[in-house]
Order: sequence, then C-alpha cells, then structure tokens
Amino acid sequence: MNLKGVFKKFHSKIREFFRDEYGGNIVEYALLIGFALFIFFIIISVITSMLDWTVGLSNDFFDVFK
Repeated sequence: MNLKGVFKKFHSKIREFFRDEYGGNIVEYALLIGFALFIFFIIISVITSMLDWTVGLSNDFFDVFK
C-alpha cells in the first residue's frame, strides 16, 4: 500500500469519526480524559504531601538529638 492510500484511509477514518450520527463519542472521550487527569493530579498531590510529611518528621527527629 502506498503513502497516498494510507493517507486516504486515515482521512476517511477521521471523517467517519467526526461525522457519526451519535455525537457522544467526542464528549465521552473528553470527559474520560478530564476525569483521568483530575484523578492523576489528586494522586500526585497526595503522594507529594506524604513525602513532605516524612521529610518533616525526619527533620524533627534529627533536631531532637542536636
């Protein structure tokens, strides 16, 4: 298959994706991606706060022996 045929097939798939009669695919995918990013940032913030907490505890522990 040459490059022109691949491009034509890709173009037709993209056109079919955007011109479907249901219209819920793009909205559904956008909501899923947004929810996944929201959960990802919540998990990252929890992990960083746990790391800050453990660093604070270790600093307090070593300050006791000074």
